Amino acid sequence: MNLNKNSIVLGTLLLKGPLTRQNLWSYVSKFNFYSGLTNLKTNMDRMVRENRITRKVSPLTKVKGQEIFEYAIVQENERNNIPKDTLDKIKTEIDEFDKLLAQTTENK
Repeated sequence: MNLNKNSIVLGTLLLKGPLTRQNLWSYVSKFNFYSGLTNLKTNMDRMVRENRITRKVSPLTKVKGQEIFEYAIVQENERNNIPKDTLDKIKTEIDEFDKLLAQTTENK
């Protein structure tokens, strides 16, 4: 699997664990593969149907009918294998974002 829309979502979920769509967007938007959050949602819905990722209601949900969903990678799906070099590229970007986020939080 090359560095593409799917590998970025899968790699981020693999490295960071279950994430809400908004949190996932914070990471994957840095790669410029998605034109917007709606494009990410469409791709994630397809990946849920293909059993590549799972979607469950998050414990962060406070109001019924306004559920917050968390997404996670399906480890058992053989199509989810990501080569080490691709995963390393994703990890580098995630680490840079986490450092930037930590600096922003410290400055507040």
